[in-house]
Amino acid sequence: MLLMLKFLFINICYFSHTFKSFCIFIPLLGITYLCVDHGPTTSDIAKEVAVLREDIQFLRTELSTQIPSFQLALADLLQELDTGVGTSHEILSNLDNTSKKIVKDAGQFYDVTKTGQIDYAMGSLGGSIVSTRDTKNHVSSPSETGNRAAQQILEPCTMPGECWAFDGSGAVVIQLIGKVNVKAVSVEHTSRSQLLPGLIKSAPKDFSVWGLNSLDDEGQYLGSFSYDIDSSPLQHFTIPEPAAIPFRFIELKIYNNHGKESYTCLYRFRVHGTLEPPEQA
Repeated sequence: MLLMLKFLFINICYFSHTFKSFCIFIPLLGITYLCVDHGPTTSDIAKEVAVLREDIQFLRTELSTQIPSFQLALADLLQELDTGVGTSHEILSNLDNTSKKIVKDAGQFYDVTKTGQIDYAMGSLGGSIVSTRDTKNHVSSPSETGNRAAQQILEPCTMPGECWAFDGSGAVVIQLIGKVNVKAVSVEHTSRSQLLPGLIKSAPKDFSVWGLNSLDDEGQYLGSFSYDIDSSPLQHFTIPEPAAIPFRFIELKIYNNHGKESYTCLYRFRVHGTLEPPEQA
């Protein structure tokens, strides 16, 4: 039981008072942390605390539903140890895999709750950046951006500065976790209330989305959209005419921002739709 609690214990830590941010993470190898920011005003704090409470309750519920299966798996592993079936290395490896699956499932459910749809580009699920074309990364001071690689846009955390910054316009090609019939995408920026004056202008503005099945494809145009800095930090864009075929890659082309001359900052990009079943050999 103590071992089980060790695997499932959830830590809540405070980051700098400048950003006034919560970070919730589950201390298992390979588990991505989840960040929730709250603004400086009383109303913003109340709203964010309510969201945080709902998210924590959701994680508790999802984890609690997995505890019985974890207990059974642990009992089986201990029986193997008692009877000498399997080496200690195999037993510990099986235990680690079981605990990781429980927490990974809960983390995936959390991400779904923010958009109502699975993100097939999410890094922890297997999504990855395969090209940024000729985009030039922007190097800035720590107070502006964290000088992150493009892979950052596939991760859940959107704390101020934790973005992929590039000069002017840019493009990125994302390998999805499988072939996906793309129905929508989401773009997320950090909240205006968390940023220094003027930095919200670095958010992407006009962009287009293209479907590809290889890096050499010209790509199939899926739609053009605009991100509104005066709306919600997380914005959902429906593909007006979804393609008749699934895609293994998605290319995002960003043409401008909201007035920041030195760089554009992209925090999070999601891809939604339906996953094609794997081809049978």
